[in-house]
Formats: sequence, structure tokens, C-alpha cells
Amino acid sequence: MSYLRVSTREQAERAGQREGFSIPAQRQANRKTAYGLGAWVLKEFVDAGESARSAARPALTEMLEWIRANRVDIVVVHKLDRLARNRADDVQITQAIADAGARLVSSTEAIDESPSGRLVHGIMASIAEFYSRNLATEVSKGLRQKAMRGGTPNRAPVGYRNVRTFDAQGREVRIVEVDEERAQIIRWAFTMYATGEWSLDRLARGMTQLGFTLASRVGKPPRALTVSSLQKMLRNPYYCGVVTYVGVEYPGTHEPLVEPALWQRVQDALTARRNTSTRDVHTHYLKGLLKCGECGSSIMYNRTRNNRGTLYFYFVCLGRHSGRTTCTLRAQQVHLIEKAVHRLIEQISLTPEERQGVEERLLAGSNAGLDEADAGRAGLQEREQELRGEQERVLRAYYVDAISTDMLKREQGRIRRELLGIAQQLTVIAQQTRHVASQITEALDQLENVDQRFNTGTEDEKRTLCRTLFDEINVQADATVSGDVLPPFAESR
Repeated sequence: MSYLRVSTREQAERAGQREGFSIPAQRQANRKTAYGLGAWVLKEFVDAGESARSAARPALTEMLEWIRANRVDIVVVHKLDRLARNRADDVQITQAIADAGARLVSSTEAIDESPSGRLVHGIMASIAEFYSRNLATEVSKGLRQKAMRGGTPNRAPVGYRNVRTFDAQGREVRIVEVDEERAQIIRWAFTMYATGEWSLDRLARGMTQLGFTLASRVGKPPRALTVSSLQKMLRNPYYCGVVTYVGVEYPGTHEPLVEPALWQRVQDALTARRNTSTRDVHTHYLKGLLKCGECGSSIMYNRTRNNRGTLYFYFVCLGRHSGRTTCTLRAQQVHLIEKAVHRLIEQISLTPEERQGVEERLLAGSNAGLDEADAGRAGLQEREQELRGEQERVLRAYYVDAISTDMLKREQGRIRRELLGIAQQLTVIAQQTRHVASQITEALDQLENVDQRFNTGTEDEKRTLCRTLFDEINVQADATVSGDVLPPFAESR
């Protein structure tokens, strides 16, 4: 028997050849060794692109089964490290060959059943294990250094391409480029999911309809997007400019596809959806907006059917329903909560006369608000610079082993969350100060007779109005509701 192996698919297909260069060279050496022993190669087993760090290789497994079922005198390998790169696997494979009545021969190493041959075998197997482990350590060190500099240590995710190019001195340079065709669909996916209106299944189908596929693998066509693949994609911080290696995050030098604030909104939406009941599959314009006034948990929309087949619709506290809290809020009938929300909207609705007076008052006070916004922006920008400095100091402390990996992760998470909060606040300030007068007018347009528009609106129109006016609406035990009106609508009261 002759056993041949190369570690990577790239080696197996080098220079456009089906077997590259290494496999034919091993084959020639093995056959020459067999002929020198007065034997001939009856069968050949080839593992192309399989690492020797694991004994679970297709061709190796097949060979060991074959020699157990057939009479074989000699198993020839080019070097012992073609069989195994750790002592445990070497002992197991060598014993399996011996149990089958065969003898292991190396084309390049003097191993046999004599004491000196066994010594050489042990030494060469130990060298192979040392080489493998040392190589893994050096590779890991290099990848970590690359990540620290903002490079991409592994294959870039879908939406990007790993590209090989050459610099002016002819040296190979590996860079990451945006795959614009897929990237624009990924940007759309993040934006849509952040709204809270899209499920993963619906979003995956929408991306597929837009022509999105996962990048092809060697020798295989592009794959269709699955829900699990989409979830991993939305969870990957690489898309907002962060490189992760061995659980540690580093600022990346690649082009981000989405803003950090949008990425964080998607994480919040994923977490919120994971924490909701799988039974909450029915739609309602208040779904996702209601919160329990007692424990703060989300309120889910549910329905039950009695023995006569009659359907009853309820809003149920998820904290009480799942047992995660000691909440005592009972299920609330949907029609009662709908009436309560309508009354809440009536309270903020403006008549044309009220609207005129409010508009004059708000425009008069807008200049003072602009001065306050400038002061707030300066404070936030100063704190942002302080946090950037903290990021650098934490990483330097980690590099010199002054803090543990767990502490680094905690600190990075804390700093990232605070930076995202600052970015969101700066965005709000910029939006508020850009066109203050037009914002006031547009807000009051929304509030003028809003109760009438809500009462006659469709399900989608009611949903849009509620989400425009409120961030959340709290449900109380007596079927009443309360909610803080979002800016800039709050300034009108």
C-alpha cells in the first residue's frame, strides 16, 4: 500500500494541476522504495488537503479498513509526518498497521522493527509533533499581530473579498476589498432588521429574491442563504469595522459596511426577538411597542380558543408568561388596551388653534436650545476622546500581560457601549440643530388632529403613528396605558 497526503487544497491544486507537485513527487518516491524492497504498489490512498493533526481522514480511514480486510505486507509513506503529527495518533496508526500484519516503511527515514529503527521512529514522530505545535504557535502569534494592526487574520466574511496583489517591489500583498454586489444587499438587510418589522426568515427570503448568495467554495457553486447563516452575519462585528481574534476585538482597517450605531440596534433587535415567546406569531399594530408597567418586560400579543372554538385575543406580560419575573400583571383584553391607546393619543392631539400657539412658543425658544446643544456636543466629543484613549491604554495593558483576556473583553465591551451611546447622542443633536424650525413644523403637522387620523387609519398607518410618537407604551393592571412622547413631539405639550 502507498499512502500520500498534502495539508491544503491549495497544495493539491497548485499550478493548475489536479494533484499539484507534492503528491506526484511522493508517489514516485514511494514506488521507488517499494521496488527496492522487491514489492509492488497494489493500491494507493491519497488525502489531498487534509491536515495530519487529526487521524479522521477519509483516505487514511479507508486504507486502515482495507488492510484489515486484505493481506498486505508493506505500507509505504514518504515521511512519518504524512501519517501523523502527534505521538498519540502515530502510536494508534502504527499499531493498526501492525495488527493487520503489515510493516510500515518510510521512503526517507530509516525505520524498521529493530531497536534502533524503533528509536528513529519515535524520534521522528516527536519531531513531527514538535514541528506541528510550534508552527501552530507561530501562526497564532502572527495572526494575533495582524489583528492588532487592524488586519483580517482569517477569511473575510461574505460581502468582502480576500484579494492577492503585488506591491512596487513585486512582493505579494493580501488585502480585503468590498464585494459591492453583495455589500449593498447586506447594508439593506441591517437597515431593515433594525426596524424590528422583519423576521430572520422573511429577511433571508427578501435577500434571496434580491439575488444574494453566500460566496462559493473551491470547486462548489455559490450557496443559498439560510436563516442561521443570516443570524451569524448580523451578529458579526466585522461589518461595523471591528476585527475579532480569539475573542478579543481590535479596530479594523477594512471598510465597514454599516455604522456602529446601526450594528448595535440590530444586536438589540436580535436579543429582543430571542427573548420573546415562539407562540407570539400573530400581528397587531401595537406589537413590539407595549411594555409591562409592573416589571418592564415586553408585552406579547396572543390568542386562545375556548371549547366552543371562539377566539379571544390578549396582551400578555412576557416576564410573567415565561416565569422569569414575579410579575402579577394579568392578561389584558386587546380591545381595552386599544381604547386606552386611543385615549392616550387624544391627550396629545392638537386642534389648529392649539397648534398655532405652540408653534410660536417653540420657535421663540429654539435659539436658546441651539446654545445648549452646542455645549452638549462639546462635552460629548471631549468624553469620546477620553474613551479613545482608554481603548489604547487597555490594549497596551493586555499586550504586556498586565490584564487578563476576560478583563480586556469586559473593558472593550464597556467602552464600545459608551462610544455607541455618544455616537447616537451626537447624531440626535446634529439632527435637532440642522433644521430646527422645519422640524418643529413637521412635528406639529403630525400632532394636528392626530386622534382623528389614528381612529380612521389602517393597521399599518396606526403602527406608523404609534412608533412615530412613542418609544414604548406601558400597560397597567387596570387596563390603562402611559407613555412618554418622543422628541420633538414632547416639546409641543
